[in-house]
Amino acid sequence: MIVQHPMLWCAAFLMAGIAIGLQFPLPYYLPLLAVAVIACTLTRKTEHWHEVLTLLVWFLLGCSRAAVVSPYDEKPRWQQSVERRAKNVQTLLVTRLKTAGLSPRTQALCSALVVGQKNDLKHETRQAYRKVGAAHLLALSGMHLGIIYGFLYLVFIRWVRHSKWRWHALPLIMLCLWGYALVAGMPVSLVRAALMLSILTILSLMQYNTDPLHPLALSAIIILLAAPTDLVSISFQLSFAAVFFLLALWEPISNRFPTLHWAVRLLAVSCVATLGTMPLTLYYFHQLPLFGPLLSLLLIPLTTFIIYLTLAAMLLPIAPIGWLLNHVEALQQQVIELTVSIPFATLTGIYPSKTVVALIYGAMVIAIVRLRTRRITQEYAI
Repeated sequence: MIVQHPMLWCAAFLMAGIAIGLQFPLPYYLPLLAVAVIACTLTRKTEHWHEVLTLLVWFLLGCSRAAVVSPYDEKPRWQQSVERRAKNVQTLLVTRLKTAGLSPRTQALCSALVVGQKNDLKHETRQAYRKVGAAHLLALSGMHLGIIYGFLYLVFIRWVRHSKWRWHALPLIMLCLWGYALVAGMPVSLVRAALMLSILTILSLMQYNTDPLHPLALSAIIILLAAPTDLVSISFQLSFAAVFFLLALWEPISNRFPTLHWAVRLLAVSCVATLGTMPLTLYYFHQLPLFGPLLSLLLIPLTTFIIYLTLAAMLLPIAPIGWLLNHVEALQQQVIELTVSIPFATLTGIYPSKTVVALIYGAMVIAIVRLRTRRITQEYAI
């Protein structure tokens, strides 16, 4: 194809089509889609017209899929059943946390971090996390599932990924990933992460190397074809923006600086994710935390420790684990409160328009394409 990462471009045109279809639901998209599919089939794959028509098919597919969606449609029964059962399991797990001797504040934080239950989380706590740029820690996302997947990978996959027994680990990994997503209520950020990790696990067991942007694009296509209205969800937009910029920029950074210390790497990851979500954060929340990336050096390891301890407390609710959880949570809360008390830690009152946000993202995507194209050109030259 004339563009790099064909699946990523197909996902982009699908998103554009869904945006148009949601805004202008017309009955003409489906006939146009049929004409485009026929034209794409008749053209040769070696011609540029075939590539253009392929992207047009994805665009019209998005328009057609979004045009038949009603914002007033009720959730399907299976989804209501999943959410109801998920709430029952969440209540059971939170009840087990109570028997471990957790303080009410620790219990509320652990419930939000692990199962996404935020009913007991105080408004002041949410605001404090948002002011310091750590609100993403309270929303179940790929980071939370990645922490769990990292443990599963070290225990089950790392030792067998090159042996004939490697496929026996796949059912257990899939069960843990999707079981956790079901218990958490299937938020779009977790579904995206579960899809990506499932694809990457299968490719790893197949010993097949691919650009991580391909699983990201495939997961976006699956989610949007199943639920086109997720495109306008803040969670979907922030989640995919953060992961896209991480995957697109991390490889050039790591190749340019291969000997970076782990703390510098963690800071770089946080900076890239903040850069990717900054325009959307300003548009939706009108504030910019200045210490978010630096604070991640402390909060991400502490949050990882809290998640592991919470899972241990749910499996084995004993007092020593509860005592340790209370102290780790207190330390994290002190870090949050100290950062909030710093003058000018957060810039507020910023109201960018949709046009400005679109121009910023357009400029950043162009810069990423030029950076990755230059890197590939240099590799071929060598």
